[in-house]
Amino acid sequence: MIISTTQIKISSIIGYLRFFPLVSRTKKQLAEVDGLIFLKTKGLRTLSGWQSREAMMAFRNNGHHLEAMKKISKIGQTKSITWEADSEPGWDEVKERLQSLEFK
Repeated sequence: MIISTTQIKISSIIGYLRFFPLVSRTKKQLAEVDGLIFLKTKGLRTLSGWQSREAMMAFRNNGHHLEAMKKISKIGQTKSITWEADSEPGWDEVKERLQSLEFK
């Protein structure tokens, strides 16, 4: 299973106003995507599990999610990491992995 987690740091109130419509549209895209095993959110972190790297990339690089990625510099900064796992990780592991990265 492919695990992907992302954290966003929103830089302003305007960033929040830009962010939430993108989230809503991306959630609609997720409802129709193939290969998603699970999706969880906690604050401004997401955690998803995918059947394959190809399924994850097909979602990430298309539709509303791609639109959101192109607009992220006007919203704030992100950091993300992807890895293979046999089971769903807990939030403590996710937090530890994300802490090792810098926001971009």
